[in-house]
Amino acid sequence: MKISQSMSSWLLFLLLLSSLSTAADAQSSQEPRLIRDTDIAEGEEKTETPVVKEPNPKLAERDVAIGNFYMKKKNYAAAIQRFLEAIEYNKDSAPAYDGLIRAYEKNGEIRNAINACKVFLEKNPDSPKASEFRKKLAKLEKQSL
Repeated sequence: MKISQSMSSWLLFLLLLSSLSTAADAQSSQEPRLIRDTDIAEGEEKTETPVVKEPNPKLAERDVAIGNFYMKKKNYAAAIQRFLEAIEYNKDSAPAYDGLIRAYEKNGEIRNAINACKVFLEKNPDSPKASEFRKKLAKLEKQSL
């Protein structure tokens, strides 16, 4: 059976039309849509429970070493994050607190450096490094005036 040229043109036209509508449907499903988080939009923020990390001195040492690396590169914000993480793993780590204080000081955050000194001294009043931290605290308090 021979199909006339006009018939084949119509079939081609219908085939193209159907493929265009399919492509348009696929494209419309990929368009970005506005998603609204109604709790946050209405002022009801979700409170996440903080993850408490188990004490791990080896990870604390690793984070202190990485923090010191960032200090050498003068990336004080990254160093602060690493020293804070080291403190999460080892709450009594004098090197982590020392690095944190130095990073805060270099980053111009003297108030935070003073607070870190005070926290260390409150948690570790009998530490062999306590006198060193008291001297740092006095120096930082003079700078903040």
